[in-house]
Amino acid sequence: MKLLLTPNLSRTSLAWVLLGALTLVFPLLAKAQTNDQGAVVFNGQISNQTCVLRVAESQNVNVPNDYTMRLGTVSVATADSAAVGNTFGTAKTVYFYTAANATLGTGTCTGGPVFDVGLTIPLDKTMTIGNQTLLLSNGTAAGGAVGGVALSLKSKTASFGTPNFVGDTNLDLINGSPFGVLLSGNKNLTDAVNGLGNNRVYALTAQFVKTSNVVTAGAYSTTIAVNLWWR
Repeated sequence: MKLLLTPNLSRTSLAWVLLGALTLVFPLLAKAQTNDQGAVVFNGQISNQTCVLRVAESQNVNVPNDYTMRLGTVSVATADSAAVGNTFGTAKTVYFYTAANATLGTGTCTGGPVFDVGLTIPLDKTMTIGNQTLLLSNGTAAGGAVGGVALSLKSKTASFGTPNFVGDTNLDLINGSPFGVLLSGNKNLTDAVNGLGNNRVYALTAQFVKTSNVVTAGAYSTTIAVNLWWR
């Protein structure tokens, strides 16, 4: 949990992992030091907000903050049959909402009138096709990563308990905000749905997109930091 101390904003951090085909995660490893150095990281937070972020494939379930979206294995033939810029494979959706703890539903905790979820996406992990900005995989085709494929991310906001809704608006992964790429689609912490307060749910839907005429088999894997922001 990263520390941010300001009068009006607090942040809760977690990791979200996108996996497809062969599920490979590339962690950051500290280089070995000849004098055997090390580090201690101190994390914490001081806040009057009692809400925690829930990330799950359905609403109001007991889940940890870290979530792995499994996009499954799709054949090269299926990818080849799609036009460049078009989606293929099965779209998957994950929901972001708040609760007092892992077992309680939204609205049972103390939070600000507005919350949003920000994705931290490095620019070198994005690409643009037409009006879409897409998320690239870690690694290279030479190293076993998929080639000619990226990921579309779409979001939608609704009230808690809205059944079976999915992301339907492309997120701008390049022109975000000071708080990252917000799932509301806003460029600042403003109320995207009037009157919902913390009784809102964000849906994030991911699907493969063909980015080149040549698709090579391999693994899609990337990890992005996700921050819960209050105002």
